[in-house]
Amino acid sequence: MISIVNLLEQIASGEDSAHQFKADIRNAESLASEMAAFANSEGGMLFTGVADDGSFPGLAGKDVSRINQLISNAASHLVRTIREVLKR
Repeated sequence: MISIVNLLEQIASGEDSAHQFKADIRNAESLASEMAAFANSEGGMLFTGVADDGSFPGLAGKDVSRINQLISNAASHLVRTIREVLKR
């Protein structure tokens, strides 16, 4: 588990290829692209409720539920392994 201090340090370091900030997530295709990019590299962390400038607009409880469902759907329906792509 990540400590709050480590989390704040990572956010303060800003975005890079392994750390992306999203104030909100509404597009499953865009999310799937981020997931695939992380999967095809050294991995990464997607911080939701964090704006591009590192501020914390946060998320309402209903948004957290919606985003959790969006993440699940994107991972199971939009992100494909190379094996799945080659079968087509």
